Amino acid sequence: MTYADDTQLYMLLHPSERNFAIPRLELCLRDIKAWTIRNRLVLNDSKTEVVHISSKFVKTPSFPKLTIDTSEIEVSRVARNLGVIFNSSMDMKDHVKSVVRAASFAIYRIGKLRRYLDKSSVERLVHAFVSSRLDSCNAVLYGLQENEIAKLQRVQNTAARLVTKCRKDEHMKPVLRALHWLPVQQRIVYKIALLTYKALHGLAPRYISDLIEEYKPQRTLRSASQALLCTRSPKKCKTKFYGRKIICRSCTKGMEQVAFQASFSIKHKLFQKGLKTHLFNVSC
Repeated sequence: MTYADDTQLYMLLHPSERNFAIPRLELCLRDIKAWTIRNRLVLNDSKTEVVHISSKFVKTPSFPKLTIDTSEIEVSRVARNLGVIFNSSMDMKDHVKSVVRAASFAIYRIGKLRRYLDKSSVERLVHAFVSSRLDSCNAVLYGLQENEIAKLQRVQNTAARLVTKCRKDEHMKPVLRALHWLPVQQRIVYKIALLTYKALHGLAPRYISDLIEEYKPQRTLRSASQALLCTRSPKKCKTKFYGRKIICRSCTKGMEQVAFQASFSIKHKLFQKGLKTHLFNVSC
C-alpha cells in the first residue's frame, strides 16, 4: 500500500448550520476514505486532525467529535499545515513558539562548537539552521503583533551575537547591518514584496498571480504614476480579526513609494538588490 500526505478538506461553517454541516463533513470524509481504498491508498485515521477556526472574541460551543467508520477524531486546538502551525484562533502564536524553540536549540548546539570554528563557518551554520527557520513560511506572519515578532527578533539577535562574539549590551542594529542581515520584520516584507514582483511578471504560480493586478484607474488621477496595486480578494471585513489576510498582502507604504515605482521595468536581480537596500535604509 502507498500513502498520500497532506490531504486537506475545508468547510465554511455558520453557527446556525452546525447540525447540518457536521454530518456532511463526516460523509465527505467517508467518501475520501473509500476513494483512497479503491486507489490502493491509506487514510490514516490516527493522524487525521480537525481544527475549528473561529474568532477568539466570540464564544462558540465546542466542536463535537467526528466519526469515520469505527474511528472517532478529536478536535485539535492546533494543526500543522505544510510547515505552518495554525491554531483555532489563527493568531500564529503556536507557530512562533515552535520556530523560536527550534531555532534556539540550533543556536545552543552551534554554541557548543563556536570556539572551534571561524566566523564564516559559524555564519554558514546559522544560515542553515537558524535563518532558514526564521524565513520559512514567514509571509504568513505579516501584520502579526509586535510582541510576537519581537520573540523572533531576539532569536536573530542571539544568532548575530554568536557569529560576531559581541557583548550582550551592544546595540544590535549596527551588528545586523555589518552582517548584512535584514531584521525579522523587514525579512517578512522582503518575502512578500518579492512574491508580489514575481506575480506581476509571470514568475509566480498562477493561483498567486491571479490575486493581484496593476491598479489602472478609469480616469486620469495623480496616483496613476505611482505603480499601485489592487487585490482580487474577497470583500473587506469590518473586524480586525477577520480583516487580517494570511495570503498575499500587497505591500507597505515604503514599498509603494520606492520599490514598486520601479518594479515594472527593472530585472529580477536588480529589484532584489534595490529592495534589500531600501529595507536596510528604513530599518537600520
